[in-house]
Amino acid sequence: MRRLIAIAVFQLAAGGAHACLFATSTPPEGWYQWASGLFAADVTGIVKDPQKPVDIVTARVVETFKGPEATGAGTLTVHLSSRYWTNCKVAIPAVGARVLVAMNANNEAMLVPLSASYAEQLRTYRIRGQGKN
Repeated sequence: MRRLIAIAVFQLAAGGAHACLFATSTPPEGWYQWASGLFAADVTGIVKDPQKPVDIVTARVVETFKGPEATGAGTLTVHLSSRYWTNCKVAIPAVGARVLVAMNANNEAMLVPLSASYAEQLRTYRIRGQGKN
């Protein structure tokens, strides 16, 4: 199967402020320690779940930093609480935006904007051998 579909669910509870601080202020090594999968991806869609307060973001993987290789053929589907954006002070991404998608072993996910310079920092960390898959 050419397409990798990863579904990650992250429900941001009232006590999720710590997760928000992590999402907006962590250095590359923090992402590598927290996540079992790290991907640079381009947002292909974002919709609200009509049944619950969840936003569903789909994104095409363009680079795998850590985890199963999904570059070029992988699609991620991430479910985030609709409160995630406000609570974590993260802008809702537009279609086409480059984002960092991080997933951990507990099926929690985070999604933040990804600049070219931060992607380079993630690459450098991985290349130095510190961000082992």
